Amino acid sequence: MADLLIKQAVLAQNNVFRQRIEMAMFTAMTAVQGEALGAMTANGGIYSKRQAYATAALTNPNAHVDRFAWAVAANSTIAAAIGSPVAITSSTNANPIVVTTPVHGYTTGDTVEIVGHLVNTSAVGGWIITVLSTTTFSIPVAGVGVGGATGTVTKQPTDSDIQFTVNSLVSDFAGVTAQDT
Repeated sequence: MADLLIKQAVLAQNNVFRQRIEMAMFTAMTAVQGEALGAMTANGGIYSKRQAYATAALTNPNAHVDRFAWAVAANSTIAAAIGSPVAITSSTNANPIVVTTPVHGYTTGDTVEIVGHLVNTSAVGGWIITVLSTTTFSIPVAGVGVGGATGTVTKQPTDSDIQFTVNSLVSDFAGVTAQDT
């Protein structure tokens, strides 16, 4: 249990994850802004609260990203998607970069984060990968040098899971209660 809590805390504070949360917030709040009053009840309580919250979050996303990041990281589906770090053995100076690791277990379309990879620093960041073999995958960026055995790669939650979780939090964060229905 302690390991899971540590993973969740690290994820909630991770800059790449937080950027993904901001994008999901923008998508969710833009959708809320497009909601019609008729879909929210005759008294408009749900509509009013969701609209006010969406406006506040779109006007000042930095004031809201922390709350979303911690809540999304605490979601069991999101937490289960976080992989263990895998050591990088090398990367190519090519476009796209090909990263080599011990057996990684990834699938094409997985989202990963690469940290601490030296020389080929353009590999550092969050990427959607294309698996080439059990020990290699490519990332859609040009290399800046041949990278050696430095850094790690960690599987991250999917964007669709993040978006679903953010969407499910909006009414709660807007203060919608049973009395509003």
